[in-house]
Amino acid sequence: MDKKKFEAILPLKVQSVVKLMIERKGFSFRESLRYLYTSKLYHMLEREETKVWHYSPMLLLELVEKEKDQGIFELPDYV
Repeated sequence: MDKKKFEAILPLKVQSVVKLMIERKGFSFRESLRYLYTSKLYHMLEREETKVWHYSPMLLLELVEKEKDQGIFELPDYV
């Protein structure tokens, strides 16, 4: 995917994950952004070549929760 398309998709993915985080965890918008941006998952998500952006917002939320709450960072073998 070219860089411009990826740069258009990434904010939409982040917005979807943050919205779910606000609903599910009761975080504020700022807390949600901080929670996501300080994760290993986000560092993978912001790199197009990892293809993590293909994951659904719900799966991304579950992965970041597992990383933050359990200290386990792993990507699924399937998608």
